[in-house]
Amino acid sequence: MLGLKLLTDPRWANIAEGNLEEILTDHAWCEQKAASNAISLITNNSEHEDLVHELTAIAIEEMEHFKMVVDIIKERGYTLGRERKDDYVGQLMKFSKKDGSRNMAFIDRLLFAAMIEARSCERFRFYRKIFKIKI
Repeated sequence: MLGLKLLTDPRWANIAEGNLEEILTDHAWCEQKAASNAISLITNNSEHEDLVHELTAIAIEEMEHFKMVVDIIKERGYTLGRERKDDYVGQLMKFSKKDGSRNMAFIDRLLFAAMIEARSCERFRFYRKIFKIKI
């Protein structure tokens, strides 16, 4: 449905079930990173006016999502943990061409952002269901 060739490993569900505070913290930081990525794309590609408009809306929406997840963390009596390195993103970035054109780097970044968002949506749907999180 989200266009991902491989679904998340089902064992991930067991990790999520045993560690909701960690999962929520990770998700909050993913939302913040999505907003930061949109802002960075705007900064580096401001000549694309339509894109600037769309990415501005995305950055705002992602920060609203960050706030929602932080509110859930607080409601459950948890604490927003520290941001940590994301191995999934690190693995994706290995596919980025280092010697390509500026335009190809831009396209890679947009594609990676779409894949990261699709994976995030897939996982968040799952843990919304098992933890009865309403957003």
